[in-house]
Amino acid sequence: MAARCALYALMGAVMACARVLDNGAPFGMAMVACSGAGLSGVFALTGAALGYLISGGLEWGIRYIAASVLVYTVAFVFHELDMYKNSYFMPTAAGLVMGLTGFLGSFSLENGALPVAAELFLEVTLAFGGTYFFREALSNTLRASETAELKHGVSLMIMASCALMALSRVTLFDTVSLGRFFALLLVMTSAMKGGMLTGAAVGTVLGLAMDVAGEGPLFYTMAYAFSGLLSGVFGKHGRLLYTLSFILAGALAVVCAWNDGIYISALFETFCASVIFMLLPASLLNRVGVVLQCMDRGCGESGLRRYEAVKVKKLSDAYGELFETVRRNVAEPYNDENIARIFDRAADEVCVKCKYKNRCWNQEYVDTLSALNDATKIMVEHGSLEVNDIPAHFRDKCVNMAAFVAAVNGELRGLSYRRQLRARLSENRSVAWGQYADVSQMLGQMAEELGSMSGSDPLAERRLLRYLRSLDIDADAAVYRDGGGRLHVTVESGRLTPLLRDENYLEKLSEIVGVRLCQPTAAGEDCSRLELLEAEPLAVSVGIAAMKKKGERVSGDRGTYFKTDAGVLCVILSDGMGCGDEAAEDSRQVVLILEKFLRAGIDPAVAMKILNSVLLLRDGEHWGFATVDLMCVDLFTGETCFYKYGAAPSYVLQGKGVRCVKGETLAAGLSLGEGTAPDVVRMRLKPGCTAVIATDGVLVDAEDQWLKNLLLRGFDDMKALARAVLKESEQLYGGGDDMTVVSVRVEERA
Repeated sequence: MAARCALYALMGAVMACARVLDNGAPFGMAMVACSGAGLSGVFALTGAALGYLISGGLEWGIRYIAASVLVYTVAFVFHELDMYKNSYFMPTAAGLVMGLTGFLGSFSLENGALPVAAELFLEVTLAFGGTYFFREALSNTLRASETAELKHGVSLMIMASCALMALSRVTLFDTVSLGRFFALLLVMTSAMKGGMLTGAAVGTVLGLAMDVAGEGPLFYTMAYAFSGLLSGVFGKHGRLLYTLSFILAGALAVVCAWNDGIYISALFETFCASVIFMLLPASLLNRVGVVLQCMDRGCGESGLRRYEAVKVKKLSDAYGELFETVRRNVAEPYNDENIARIFDRAADEVCVKCKYKNRCWNQEYVDTLSALNDATKIMVEHGSLEVNDIPAHFRDKCVNMAAFVAAVNGELRGLSYRRQLRARLSENRSVAWGQYADVSQMLGQMAEELGSMSGSDPLAERRLLRYLRSLDIDADAAVYRDGGGRLHVTVESGRLTPLLRDENYLEKLSEIVGVRLCQPTAAGEDCSRLELLEAEPLAVSVGIAAMKKKGERVSGDRGTYFKTDAGVLCVILSDGMGCGDEAAEDSRQVVLILEKFLRAGIDPAVAMKILNSVLLLRDGEHWGFATVDLMCVDLFTGETCFYKYGAAPSYVLQGKGVRCVKGETLAAGLSLGEGTAPDVVRMRLKPGCTAVIATDGVLVDAEDQWLKNLLLRGFDDMKALARAVLKESEQLYGGGDDMTVVSVRVEERA
């Protein structure tokens, strides 16, 4: 507390000695205003009063002492009210007090270089600003934003400038000003630690303060700014080379201003400051440089992304372990229930009431067992038991043979039903827990993309922001690459009109970021968010032709095509079971589910497996099965994959040959087993290649030469090709089923 009070007293005295236009001294009173109503304010008031008396005497300083007392009184009276906590209350009070005392004292003052009103306005403004910035500089509260950090740094610089204005009047050996000496040390430290722009800014502020305090031309403003700018270039080349560049810059400034006066003292001050600067410890320079230099952004965003990637990866591993645990625990030997138990249950129902039961099942047990064993083989082959299937010697002795055979057939049917139920439960159970593995794979892919280190492009972001500011657009911009390597550009601003008004803005932005850009969605005039993607080198043209089955109201086929954010064209074609509304609903659901997964960035093979699992877990009264044909074309590389569940063959024209792409799996919803994967065929399509995807109604039999001949004719219009295939199929097969044809041609982007 004693040290704090001593500091406030010293700062009050120093600020009281800072002069503006020879006679103005509002900073001592501003120091009192920002110190508050406690002991700090009392000691600041004491120091300011002594400073005014020592630097100018009682006659001159009485007005500023009175203003200091008044502003402290205001702080003392109002410090318990809520309005006192407002950051503008005390600065406003200081300005009003300074204006009042200045107005009353103006009647006894002689006119100086400036009109009295101008001097009064200047002092009121400096009192307001000094109180505001001194208070911010002395605040030790945690600053939660970059703006708060910047305001604190500026406030410290302003406070230091005012203090150095007071020290500039102290001269050593009638040559070296103490204030300008320390100002040079600050400029040198800021230029070395913050670079040339920071050095030039600090040099301008401190030089202006020295010129105002010295009442001369703006020599120090020019000299300090020029020295900070030039020497800042050499800040990373060692202290010796940097110091020599600063001395040279100062000498050049003196030579340039030689006609305005001989500033030999500036050379001595620069030399003395340079010598002391060389002797200062590096730790001190670093501590001061933290306040002065411009700090780069940290890696908080990428750190958060990697942290979330680790969490997603752990979740993926948890699902993978869950899959293995369930798989081990659920797997059990297949129990088909011993077929002999059928005869035991039938005997318990029929023979237990027979008067000859002891003869058949005790005295002649071996003969009974042999007869039933002989009948078992025939019963298993036929799926039921007939009276004549039992050996004659046993049949002649049994008095309830018809009832016994009926009971055996009943138990046999029950066994069949139980086996079917157990198989269905086992299938559904395996499909359900098999989805754990699919979820684990999806989460693993997400974790890999989140943890990618090569996401952002800070250099492109800076170039983009510089261009936007040249258009007077204050915006937030992000430039990054996704897991597939595609560049994304996002610009957010409340005023994008100057950018969008230019018809060639896409070309200009493409030149700035270094890749060709495209816009996935149209932007309106009042759009506040602009999203751009790296343009794919390949483009596609798609043609579709469809015809419903004769006599049906709707078609059971459904198809769609779209482009994902990763630049992959997806073509989906599904044929529902049968025809009509139910088939249409099945295919519609299949296309809808698959499209959502693909747009979310899920791997197509995983998405197809999940779709098959969903159909396997269907309610038989409301769901059916459906064929699924999926074609994915990477428009950056031309890599193409065909995924098929029971779908008809597809045909690809490459050069002068036609390739047939077939699959062997059953339709989705019929493929048994845990996560049965679809058929996958991979190839690379170059510009000029054409593919035709069709439902099974188009290709009724194995004869496909007619379709190959159509492809070899070389259609340029994909709609015309699709219509030609549909028309030829109708002529050949009569349109006895729903028919849909999708044709795709890969081309170079114009």
